[in-house]
Amino acid sequence: MWLAEAARRAGSPEANPVLGNEETGVTISMASWFGDLNRPIAIYCERTGAAWDAEPLNAMSNVAFFIAAWAAWHLRREQPDTAFRGPIQALCAIVAVVGAGSLTFHTVATRWAEWADVIPILVFMMVYCWLILTAFFRWPVWIKVLCCLAFFAATFFLESDAFEKFLWGGAMYLPTLVFLAAAGIGIWRSDAGAGRAFFAAAGLFALSFTARTLDQPLCGMVPIGTHYFWHFFNAGTLFLLLRTVILHAPGGGRAASAKISPADASRGLPERAAGANSSV
Repeated sequence: MWLAEAARRAGSPEANPVLGNEETGVTISMASWFGDLNRPIAIYCERTGAAWDAEPLNAMSNVAFFIAAWAAWHLRREQPDTAFRGPIQALCAIVAVVGAGSLTFHTVATRWAEWADVIPILVFMMVYCWLILTAFFRWPVWIKVLCCLAFFAATFFLESDAFEKFLWGGAMYLPTLVFLAAAGIGIWRSDAGAGRAFFAAAGLFALSFTARTLDQPLCGMVPIGTHYFWHFFNAGTLFLLLRTVILHAPGGGRAASAKISPADASRGLPERAAGANSSV
């Protein structure tokens, strides 16, 4: 009954004046993003009611994000010369916030809680996009701004209610797939090792996205769904993305140590160390 009421309220013409026309195939209401923030959301197989504990696996699996945040933070601390220390630390913290937001959504299960889930993920990808374009591509600021704005616009547009039934609410992650594929090719062309590390993260995200997409189609055969695998795989993806920057970004981690031979390091040649740091 709670879900029927949610559908009635979401579909009310008075509450959702439509932009555009029906001939486009996709209509977006004025309330597609923020209208009726208290309406219930039930797009996952495991949820069959409005109770806060109706998605135990989907909720508890968010511990993976906290583990990923800790692991990435610990890895960065083991690399004292890591470049871009500030942004990497911020991204580690955001991963933990992603876990908290997702936990909120899978217990409260309302539209505002869904935004608490979505916004930290979007913030992570925006910051990471900027960091990747800075560390590996070294593009000018105006190009990075355009790329990040395009990524944000595409993701935010696909998060509207008009696409809620497309890929069971997963349409907003399509720009991330495109970004990971394009950035991976660019990184691999200049640094094969970093490219392989980045593609490992991209491949795991593709697997994660598949688990999320199959949750509803397999609901009849798997009553508990598959969405919790999205959390496990996605946490692993975020860790691998951070690991790529920590270990392979020019000027830090393995990238920096590779520029100083063991012999030079034993002799303590300052000019070689300075050369490594100047590449940042």
